[in-house]
Amino acid sequence: MYSNLSISDAQVVIAGAGPTGLVLASELRLGGVDVVVVERRASGTVGESRAPGINARSVEVFRQRGLADEFLGRGKTLPGVLFSGLPMAPQRIDPDWPAALILPQHETERILAARAAELGVRFVWSTAVAGVHQDGEGVDVTIEGAMGSAVIRARYLVGCDGGRSAVRKLCRIPFPGDEPVSDWVVADVALDAPPDENGIFGRNERIGTYQISRTEPGWFRLSLMRATPVGDRSAPVTLDEVRQTMRDGLGTDYGLREARWMSRFSDGFRQVTDYRQGRVFLAGDAAHTHSPIGGQGLNLGIQDAMNLGWKLAGVLGGAAPEALLDTYHEERHPIAATVLELTKAQTALIKPGSQNDALRSVVADILTVPEVCLRLSGVLSGLNLRYPLGDTHPLLGRRMPNLTLTTGRGTTETFGLLRRAHPVLINLGTDRLTDIAAPWAGRVDYVDARLEPGYTGSHWRMPVFGDVPAFDAVFVRPDGYIAWINPAAEPIDANELTAALTRWLGPGNPQQSI
Repeated sequence: MYSNLSISDAQVVIAGAGPTGLVLASELRLGGVDVVVVERRASGTVGESRAPGINARSVEVFRQRGLADEFLGRGKTLPGVLFSGLPMAPQRIDPDWPAALILPQHETERILAARAAELGVRFVWSTAVAGVHQDGEGVDVTIEGAMGSAVIRARYLVGCDGGRSAVRKLCRIPFPGDEPVSDWVVADVALDAPPDENGIFGRNERIGTYQISRTEPGWFRLSLMRATPVGDRSAPVTLDEVRQTMRDGLGTDYGLREARWMSRFSDGFRQVTDYRQGRVFLAGDAAHTHSPIGGQGLNLGIQDAMNLGWKLAGVLGGAAPEALLDTYHEERHPIAATVLELTKAQTALIKPGSQNDALRSVVADILTVPEVCLRLSGVLSGLNLRYPLGDTHPLLGRRMPNLTLTTGRGTTETFGLLRRAHPVLINLGTDRLTDIAAPWAGRVDYVDARLEPGYTGSHWRMPVFGDVPAFDAVFVRPDGYIAWINPAAEPIDANELTAALTRWLGPGNPQQSI
């Protein structure tokens, strides 16, 4: 990894080496883009749980890129889904429902940083973005660190630098939202007298729902509401504040001995008006902030990165049109807006009070209704997201399920076909596909395949989606979402497939052949 100020140019500069920035950097490198990551910290997250919840869709994304085994080997599988701490069990309704994962953020960042370095991402540590000036050809990014200042000339800049994003502030991008009312303390703590060996989720009349859960040997993750207002939300949390917050809210500090990480959050919610300003983009917490109740922040950022990465790579590669980059805001802004609304509801439900107690009881009962459980679990797990790409098939615009395929090279999974972050056109037995797709040869991976036995008839049973009409060909974007799909037994509409390939990959070359 690099850590100097000698870098003077790059195709893309990313501000921030958290999960969002690291995923984006790797996606860009898979697309052949020269990328530099600038991070104000001396290194990544060290010994901090921060955002430990990795939802089912993020686990799928890691599987698509060949990282899932390492994540699953280090994390703890979470089969259910929580709504404001209330359990939902979609697996009881759909046994094939994908599981989520609990893993401290420092472990997540370690895995992602290693992959980024392996792919050739350049890093500049202990350095912050101090200035941004863009023109029609690129953007000058001024960086400052202990070694001095420098300017990096780039085609694009992406701010993945958190809720207090310097990039967002320097570009004066509006960040409207709700002002906070309540405050919580969150920390990784060592307790001499924990309430339970594995911790607890509890609730009382003083602070509402609280968490003391074991994250790693010797460490508990603490999250509880302050019973008294905080004087200065920007002030660092101290061990004395954690101890007093525990005593005020719980009546004891459970033998609090030390903390390796301490922070605070509030119930303020904000989202930028535009994810793109010319050659500058925002992703992750730089674009949307909210309370961590429901565990959505890290996962929203990962999906932002997956959506933006291949689009930037396509444009920088010269094939895709510049207008492709506008679809980043068009697709991701509404998704985050929906998640913020759900997070507001969950945050309200964890607060104390007899009225909230009654409401939680009613909501807990409603969550047992199968349709409600599946719908909310699908949103919170990121599995039922649908981009507005049309309505010719229920799967259009949705994530491609991980199906087992037989190809000329043996058995594989659809997720395995996405390992290189290339778009994939899968032929399950239709004619004319190669002729139509030939002008995009070299830009799309073409695969002839057969589905595993069991997928017969006019409708197929898919995990999460249930029964869907059978299909015989599908075009999958590099981020794993279906951009075109042909219902089985229907003739291929050459115009529809050509339009989809052109929209996402740029005009074809008539001289090419598959």
